[in-house]
Amino acid sequence: MEKRNELEEIMFPSDGSGVKPYEWMIRPTRQREWIDNKGIFLWLAFFFSEIGAGLYFVSLFYEYKAGLILGWLITLSLGGIIHVLYLGNPFRAWRMIMKPNTSELSRGIWIIGIFAALGFLQMVTSGGFNFVFNCIMGALCLLIISHGFATMNVIRALPAWSSTMVLPLSIISGVWIGQQILQFMFAVSGSAVLASGMEVWAEVFFFSYFLCVLLYGWGTYHSNEIGKESIMMQATGELSKITLIGVGGLGVVLPLILTLIMWGGDTNGALIFLRLASVFAGDLALRYIIMKSAVYTPLLNR
Repeated sequence: MEKRNELEEIMFPSDGSGVKPYEWMIRPTRQREWIDNKGIFLWLAFFFSEIGAGLYFVSLFYEYKAGLILGWLITLSLGGIIHVLYLGNPFRAWRMIMKPNTSELSRGIWIIGIFAALGFLQMVTSGGFNFVFNCIMGALCLLIISHGFATMNVIRALPAWSSTMVLPLSIISGVWIGQQILQFMFAVSGSAVLASGMEVWAEVFFFSYFLCVLLYGWGTYHSNEIGKESIMMQATGELSKITLIGVGGLGVVLPLILTLIMWGGDTNGALIFLRLASVFAGDLALRYIIMKSAVYTPLLNR
């Protein structure tokens, strides 16, 4: 009953500004459940789960246990706790784990559970870094990184989410930020050589991320009129300031300048931290506008 009342308030607020009962059938309507009000928790939960898994994934290549521990904690504590805040009553929410065959959300919960158990085992055992175990954990990390956007991607009525570039973008962004966190950890721990050696990968991930953002925007804009409306909302509509400052300025321009300054491995902790903070804020902004600008295709136009 509480959930129904909440949905009714979203659809039909008392001030009369809500969607009329028939309008969602004949005109584009923005989705609200996954970003407005309590839905903001889902935006944060997906983000922290994915960057934690990204840090864990990159740490596997360096066999760096501190990176594994921090990535594991970010994924399960920040990502998990915020997820619970969105799901609401845990005595009802547990039922989702019973539908892994039909629910992407349920599959994600199972994957995170397996990641939690195997990750703990890898961290506490002396021989945890072996090829087979690393491959298993790496695959689980990639599944967690893509889980949020994969859950969104199955909703075909929202062109801003069903784009073919959504999943590549999510994987690249998760690994990119995870790589930045690990590079900063090396810089502050005195491993300057490792931090400098990682700069070539920072360059690769940054330009891959930038390319994915461009391809996502171009593909969604040209997919259909509804996808075009979502991109216009991001570029010139109510989300334009977040797009310009958050995605353009913090997510692309400032990291590009800092990457060029450190080109060739001439790194230092302050610049690495500044780039990390910038891409952190920029990726949060990108995920926000993607979720906020998703518009349903009118039922009578499908």
